[in-house]
Amino acid sequence: MAVVAAYRAIADDLRRRIEAGEFAPGDPLPSRAELARDYGVGSNVAASAVRVLVADGLARGRAGRGVFVRERPSSRTMARSWTQERLQGRLAVTGGGRGLTDDDGRSVRGTPRSTTGEAPEEIARRLDVPAAEPVIRSEYLISRDGRPAMFCVSWEPLGITGGTPVSLPGAGPMAGSSVVARMSYIGLRITRSTETVTARTATRAEAEVLDLAPGAPVAAIERTYYAGERPLETADLVVPGERFRLAYEIPAEPAES
Repeated sequence: MAVVAAYRAIADDLRRRIEAGEFAPGDPLPSRAELARDYGVGSNVAASAVRVLVADGLARGRAGRGVFVRERPSSRTMARSWTQERLQGRLAVTGGGRGLTDDDGRSVRGTPRSTTGEAPEEIARRLDVPAAEPVIRSEYLISRDGRPAMFCVSWEPLGITGGTPVSLPGAGPMAGSSVVARMSYIGLRITRSTETVTARTATRAEAEVLDLAPGAPVAAIERTYYAGERPLETADLVVPGERFRLAYEIPAEPAES
């Protein structure tokens, strides 16, 4: 058997075994040494067969851990409208169909890591403040059912929250609460938000934190909260595209003139 035919034959057999359920999504594939022994080929041929599965999107490698069967695309829907879950700092997710609720409360928000610094030019534009304006930068991960669901990096003008009990999203009386609740605590009412969504591939850092294969699709959301016309917070949110769809509810009532 030619070398090329050998590794493709092994890849085809592994694909058949995956489709038959012998290896379920998330299961590890046999090691290169095990494949070489089981199929009677050299380790390089076994490695080439696995690379075919990775290239076809059926498997993915995890540094230092091996190669695993890739999860199938999910039909779960994440609501990005003004749900009670979102106002409470959780995710509103369903497994499909109608009704966008997270009744089991399985969203877990990690403790934000916050630093103080100068606003980059693009962030200053989004916050409508001068470039290099002092801001609080925070990053955190939201998980659902034990899997990463959203990676968030946010910026708030230090002139708004600095010196208040909510200056750090992960500390104080409103630790872990939503931006809406934190701003309300200091007398600022968020009246609207804007979101711009871009479909792209995950960066290496995003893939690592979201437990994705390098180059996996993500939805990148640029979000800004406003009190009237004043931006109070802006954030970059990254959602795994293979795990969630995004849903927006748009009121049909005409805007007031």
